Amino acid sequence: MASESAADPHPRPVDPPPVRRMVPRERDEPHRVATPLELFFDLCFVVAVGQAGRELAHSLAAGHYGDGLRGYSIAFFAIWWA
Repeated sequence: MASESAADPHPRPVDPPPVRRMVPRERDEPHRVATPLELFFDLCFVVAVGQAGRELAHSLAAGHYGDGLRGYSIAFFAIWWA
């Protein structure tokens, strides 16, 4: 069996770490566009507010004004706070 040489002509590539630390991007970065993750994050908020609005509409149509407004207010505040 041949001994391995320190000067290997075909070194093994070093794998990058599986998880990279997220760092904020500069706001004044030229030609800055939203990343798919940022767009997905915004879409989640849009869907959540839409669902809360739909429930508000159903409550108002059923004549439950107080319950509907209270539920929508709580849901909207929780979404907005996040």
